[in-house]
Amino acid sequence: TIADIKVYKPEAKSIGSGQVLSSAYSSEKAKVVVLEMAEQIAFDLFEQKLVSKQFVLTIGYDRDNLQGQKYSGEVATDRYGRKIPKHAHGTINLDIPTSSLKEITTAVSSLYDRIIDKELLIRRLTLTATKVMPKEGQVYQQLDLFTDYEALKKEQEKERRLQKSILDIKKKYGKNAVLRGLSYEEGATTRTRNGQIGGHKA
Repeated sequence: TIADIKVYKPEAKSIGSGQVLSSAYSSEKAKVVVLEMAEQIAFDLFEQKLVSKQFVLTIGYDRDNLQGQKYSGEVATDRYGRKIPKHAHGTINLDIPTSSLKEITTAVSSLYDRIIDKELLIRRLTLTATKVMPKEGQVYQQLDLFTDYEALKKEQEKERRLQKSILDIKKKYGKNAVLRGLSYEEGATTRTRNGQIGGHKA
């Protein structure tokens, strides 16, 4: 019935990505990887006609940070029983659920800068889009007097067309057919990972 449809709430799901880096990364190099992961999540959401308004990031630090006397923060134990600096963990919420590449990478970049300890080396990264929902069920923000909604709508449509074009090319010619400049920066892993199957070299 109509009443049933109105009260029905789809089960929340998530889309995530995690990496164990091949070596300890500086905070600057690790940020490149995090933004690559954010890009991939944005494309996954877009392709599946899904949106999200909440993103969760966990940064695992390398155990070599404990060598010497530089680190004086909290210490945890990894799965092998070794001492490591306690991981960083944070969440960022957007006003509107989205699959926009620009909005997601901007939000994740801000989150990374907020929680990272720039003095430490990084070994593990996990990024998850939570509270994922179908785009059709998207809730739009309340109108205000200061936003040019026509211009905003045109900009969003332009970005959607660009994301669709990139996805179409990747499907036809392979994942590395179109790579953003980010994937050529030092520390980037997307090109290598695109050539792997299940995390291993093809």
